[in-house]
Amino acid sequence: MQHIDLVLLGAGLSGLSTAMYRGGDYLFLEREGRPGGLTRTEDIDGFLFNHTGHWLHLRDDRIKALVADLLPDGMVTVERRAAIYSSGLFTRFPFQGNLHGLPSEVLRECLQGAVAAAVRRASKGKTSPRNFLEYTNFHFGEGIARHFMVPYNTKLWGVSPAEVTAEWTQRFVPMPDITQIVDGALGLSREAMGYNASFLYPEKGGIETLARALYDRLDPDRFIFNTRPRRLSTKERWVEFGDQRIGYENLVSSIALPELVALDTDAPPEIRRAAKRLRCSVLRYVNVGLDVPRPLNGLHWVYLPEAAFPFYRVGSASNAVPGLAPAGKSSLYVEIANDQAAPEGEVVEALAGFLKDIGTIEHRKQLLFAAFRTHPYGYVIFDRHCARDREALLSHYAAMNVQSIGRYGAWTYNSMEDAILDGLRAAESLR
Repeated sequence: MQHIDLVLLGAGLSGLSTAMYRGGDYLFLEREGRPGGLTRTEDIDGFLFNHTGHWLHLRDDRIKALVADLLPDGMVTVERRAAIYSSGLFTRFPFQGNLHGLPSEVLRECLQGAVAAAVRRASKGKTSPRNFLEYTNFHFGEGIARHFMVPYNTKLWGVSPAEVTAEWTQRFVPMPDITQIVDGALGLSREAMGYNASFLYPEKGGIETLARALYDRLDPDRFIFNTRPRRLSTKERWVEFGDQRIGYENLVSSIALPELVALDTDAPPEIRRAAKRLRCSVLRYVNVGLDVPRPLNGLHWVYLPEAAFPFYRVGSASNAVPGLAPAGKSSLYVEIANDQAAPEGEVVEALAGFLKDIGTIEHRKQLLFAAFRTHPYGYVIFDRHCARDREALLSHYAAMNVQSIGRYGAWTYNSMEDAILDGLRAAESLR
């Protein structure tokens, strides 16, 4: 049996990063025909699509330096243009900081709720909301929760926010104070709130350009594509694929954590039970080509919280980077609600109606194609079991010389930068 120092399951950003920083004797097993994982770019008739929005947000100086080295002069900086569409009109993102323009009755309910929540926080002091529903009411008030936070996140997860903890929020939910909420209601807000106020993106080739640049730093002979492991033994340290069995000293996996457990012939019953309790939404989305130059009034993405729409977000990558669509045309990615089981035809008709209503298209024929896609893993559902079970799983595998990293390998909610950092940390621990 051949023996490899490091076997990597999955050639997405976290795996590629691990190998680049680690070097040495390694072997990749990748189910797809090329590297990149969820950062692969799909070309449909000259329209370039990613798995929905894949914008690069960098905070860590090491990753900033790495990206600059991988793609010198190859990235463009984009200032975010995002909005919410509700009550038949657009308001700026984030909803809680930009209430100006909403119908008077909605505005009054949101402001009164926000003020009441601020008073409660001041009188009660520090508390710990038990779930995301309590979290939104506590921080934003019942009006903002009812008109945006609750319906939007219900569509995204497919479950009630009462089933979801607030552990995922961290840097991902903008948190204006009551002064900023009032200023936003009066139309005085000028601050671009949130972690994604600006972002980077490759000027050419889609986000896969970044993964390709990482891959180009590695030995292509150490990759086996179009294969997936059949099983592995974490006690005897081998992995089987096809008709081969390869021994390893260390294993780094970026495949989804439940899939890792399913492969492991040595996983004890309590580990299998913990893996079965992990929950995740399904990512259903549509790649759309349009015969118009600039959709969505030039916005990069739009949130749609209302149940009338079978999708919760519509984005246009070509509005941010025009080279992602042929000249004179544009693209959309449409994320379909998890709390509905809308047929494809219904989704397309609802989308066409929305685009007509906002003035993006005049005729149905301007919608050139709608390519539906499904990925089994969308957003991790941080329910009451999640943190405990995830920690038990990751600790168990760490003790077996297996690191499970990346968004779904670590079963978390993070960014592409976080995935690269996961690889860097894995490499450092292996040294």
